[in-house]
Parts: sequence; structure tokens; C-alpha cells
Amino acid sequence: MSRPAPVSAGTIAAWIGATCEGPEDRVVTGVASLGNAGPGDLSFCSGGRWMSMLPGTRAGVLIARGDMECPAGAVVLRHPNPRFAYAVAAAHMLPLEWPDPGVHEKASVHPTAHVEGATIDPFAVIEAGAHVEAGAWVGAHAFVGRHAVIGAGSRIMPHAVVMERCVVGARCWLQPGAIVGADGFGHVVGQGGVLRVPQLGTVVLEDDVEIGANACVDRAALDETRIGRGSRLDNLVQIAHGVRVGAECLIAAFAGVAGGAKLGNRVVMAGRTAVVDGIEVGDDVVFAGLASASRDVPPRVRLGGSPARRYHLWLREVAALRQLPETLRVVERLRRKVEGPADGKDE
Repeated sequence: MSRPAPVSAGTIAAWIGATCEGPEDRVVTGVASLGNAGPGDLSFCSGGRWMSMLPGTRAGVLIARGDMECPAGAVVLRHPNPRFAYAVAAAHMLPLEWPDPGVHEKASVHPTAHVEGATIDPFAVIEAGAHVEAGAWVGAHAFVGRHAVIGAGSRIMPHAVVMERCVVGARCWLQPGAIVGADGFGHVVGQGGVLRVPQLGTVVLEDDVEIGANACVDRAALDETRIGRGSRLDNLVQIAHGVRVGAECLIAAFAGVAGGAKLGNRVVMAGRTAVVDGIEVGDDVVFAGLASASRDVPPRVRLGGSPARRYHLWLREVAALRQLPETLRVVERLRRKVEGPADGKDE
């Protein structure tokens, strides 16, 4: 990672809207974790397990909440959401280096494709009728299918794939190996065996969507699979055919949403969670890890377990299960006292 240009603590405070405690002219020349930061570095503490590292950090400038006690000598930038503030600051200090527009001589761009003002890296393939808008960047060995659209400022990383007729909005990111528009898992069993059902629909990614490495968003059988504005999919996520994902959803690794399901806005799915086909999930629902929804979910609830139920109920069930072996032993002792030993003899 390249080193940022030197910047003062006061300037960072202005970027993130923080209150600065200490010399505003303290110079920052890098970013680092709490454990590895030095006097010239910016770091942050978001609470939780990181609190134990806070007293011993050597960071010169710290982003922390108002209730956190920070080591003497550090310039502290007080902000209610340190992790968010750090993301803003780091983006200012280390802006993404975007290449100049141009088509590499080793790229394969069909004559009917439109790529004016875009960057096309070596060995990328842009097929007939595709439209790559100005400011987009298609990486090496990436593939953009026939009549697909890549929006302005989007980045298609190496080996990512956008199949025919799929639409990628503005400022979207497809991480390496992401697949948008592969056929959905549509098959039917008949007298002659398993028959493939043609997948004739498409995929639409609205603006500011990110698809993680090796994640898959399948095309719909007839209409469209749609990922809402600002939603983010982690690596190895599966979105099946005809799914509708709302705006600003966060879906973590190994999660899966089955065909025809609908997620509302701001849904959070932790790792290895699932939604069964055809299920509707309301706005602002949170899935704890491993939770699996097999029936419709109302808005603004937190779920746990499989099948998923309200989080507090699931926690009570888990606690009760831990007590079950001892409870069974107590019940057996009581039974023996009432009925006597099974062979008729005293214990």
C-alpha cells in the first residue's frame, strides 16, 4: 500500500466532523491498526474486543467515541461512529488510483461495442452491442457479454463476468471472479429425465452495488433478478434467479437467497444464513449467523436459528438446551425415588 501525503490531525477532524482533543497540527503520515500503529499513524477504536488494545496503542492520532479513555500523548478525534469516520478519513488519505481511459491493444472489443471514455485492460472481452460507459474500468480477463451495460464509474475486476443483456449501474464494483447473469438453477424432471428450463430473464444491479469475489447473481427465468441501490454482497454469496434485494442490504459470506425471494431495504444477513424460495423479508430485518428463514418475515425483527425465529426466543432455547443433560439427570433421580429401581431393589 502506498503511503499517503502528510496531513494534520485538524484536517482529518474537519473531514470527518470530529472534535479534536490535542494539537491540531500533529502530522499523520500513515494508517495502521491499534496494535501496529506508531506516532505518525492514524488509528481508530470501535469498541468490543479492541478496547483491550486501546491503552497500549502508540498511535499518534486516534478516532474514538466520547466515552473511551485514550492513552496520554495521543491526539483524539471524538466521533460517535469511529469505524465510519476512519473509512472517510482513509478514503481521503489514500484515494483510489484510477487509470486513464483507453483500450489496451490486447483486449478484445467487438466493433459494435461502445466503450468511449472507458478503460479496458489486456485480455478483457467486450462482446457485440455491449455498452461500457465513460469512467468505467474493465480489468484483465474480465468478460462483458452481448448487449450488457456497464454504468459510469463502475469497476469490473479481473476474471469477473457480466453475461449478455445484464445491466450494471453506476459506480458498481464486481470483485475478482464475481459472476452476474449466469443461468439460474432451473430444471424439471420429465419422462425423458432432467430437462433444463431456459433462463430467459436478466440481472439488474442498481447504482453503487458491490458484488464480492466469487459471488453469483443468477439471471431470472423470465423477468429480472434485481439488486437494490447501495447493497453489498460479500464473497461467495449466492443470489438465485428472480430474487429481489432491496436498497442498502448487507449480505455476508456463504449466505444464500433462493429463487423468487424478496428482501426489503437495509436487510442484514450474517454469514451462512439463508432465505427459502419465495419468502418475503421486510425492511430492516437482521439475521444472526446460520439463521434460515422458511416463512415470511415482518419488518424490523432480529432472527436466529434454523428455522429462524425471533432472536431473544432463540437465545432462550439455546440456553435451555445447554441445561437439558443436567435436567434429565434430575428427572431420572426423582423417577427412581418415586418408582424405585427398575429391578425392584433399592439403590
